[in-house]
Amino acid sequence: MGILAEQLKNQKEAQVPQGIIAVTTSDTVALVKPIRAFMVTAPGNVSALMADGSTGVFPGCVAGTQYMGKILRINTTGTTATGIKGLL
Repeated sequence: MGILAEQLKNQKEAQVPQGIIAVTTSDTVALVKPIRAFMVTAPGNVSALMADGSTGVFPGCVAGTQYMGKILRINTTGTTATGIKGLL
C-alpha cells in the first residue's frame, strides 16, 4: 500500500467512532472524555459546549442520527432530548 493510500485509510479510521458512552447532562461538569458525536433515543434539542469554548444548541435532533463535533459537555439547560449517547 502506498503512502497516500495508508494516510487516507488512517484518516477514515480516525473519523469512525471507536466507543460509546451514556451522557449525563450538566451545566458545569465536563464529560469524562470529549466526544466526537452524539445520538439521542428521544428527539429534542441538545445544548453543547464545543472544544473551542463556544456553546450552542443542536435544534430538533432526531433519534438515531449522529450529530458530529468535538464536544466537551452536554448542557442540562437547553437540552430537551433524552437518552443521549456519546460516540468516542
